[in-house]
Amino acid sequence: MTDFLTNADHWRKRAELTRALAATAAKDQGRLLKVAEEYDRLAVLAEGRRSALVPNGSYVSANRPE
Repeated sequence: MTDFLTNADHWRKRAELTRALAATAAKDQGRLLKVAEEYDRLAVLAEGRRSALVPNGSYVSANRPE
């Protein structure tokens, strides 16, 4: 069984299905599209490309000495 948290294809399929649902939705279309964008972000994270989402210097590591 594949761990869905680290499976980028899982999140891309969810994004695709959510966009299809948004295309036919009478209400909350914008909200569904935002959810699809978050699924895309999860796919990028699952691929290990965190640096693509978090700009340099925008966070401080918990292990960083003060």
